[in-house]
Amino acid sequence: MSRSHKATVQKQFTKTADAFTEFAVRDSPEVLAEKLEFVKPQPADLSLDVACGPGAFVLALASRVRFARGIDLTEDLLRRARRLQFERNILNAAFDRGEAERLPYANAGYNLVTCQCSLHHMPKPVVVLREMVRVMKQEGRLAVIDTLGPESDSKFDLHNRIESVRDPSHALSLRLTTFLEIFDDLGLEITRQSVRRRQRSFDQWMLRAGLGPSHKRYKETRKLLEESIPGDRAGYSARAEGDDISIVHHEGMFLLVCCRS
Repeated sequence: MSRSHKATVQKQFTKTADAFTEFAVRDSPEVLAEKLEFVKPQPADLSLDVACGPGAFVLALASRVRFARGIDLTEDLLRRARRLQFERNILNAAFDRGEAERLPYANAGYNLVTCQCSLHHMPKPVVVLREMVRVMKQEGRLAVIDTLGPESDSKFDLHNRIESVRDPSHALSLRLTTFLEIFDDLGLEITRQSVRRRQRSFDQWMLRAGLGPSHKRYKETRKLLEESIPGDRAGYSARAEGDDISIVHHEGMFLLVCCRS
């Protein structure tokens, strides 16, 4: 990750740590339960969650594995994770600060390596995935969960433009076909796959980025999204709901194993 993008990520998530923690749909009890069921952690697992944010998924894993570790770039999010760990008195978990592109761990140390809803912030997702494979045991599993960009070129470009206007730390929402190509190149075999429709409120989505209706980026994002509604030109299946807008993110969930010796 370049120094400038690293600074952008840290600035965005330090500024929005409270809002992100409160409004992160990925960390709702229902979605956490769904993801745990998909990943199927095992009692003997040593797990690592890359770009763990405020740590909800790590702490949910802790009740199901031998030890759960999370790593994130933003110290303010890690402070929230450690506070939540303390409040819940969870002893078999830990949080580290570090970069996903250079994980500070030895080779083949974890049975389960996960990254959820974060690869779209990574300018070099292949490098991150290669690092995740490196620290995974040969017989381990890798779980990737992330938003998917539209397959159509025109929708893909506008979709990612809207995402970047809303959040400058956004790099790229990859297509499903791109993920499949990357997994194949890295010698990963999919053992379980699902695509989910995550419907949400536009206003809540903006609040998670720390943006209210008076903010310039809120206005610009909303204008682009409203203009995209005819013909669904950005792939959000957006529709007006009173003063708000209903949008849909398509989320890919992949459980993978290494098929190379």
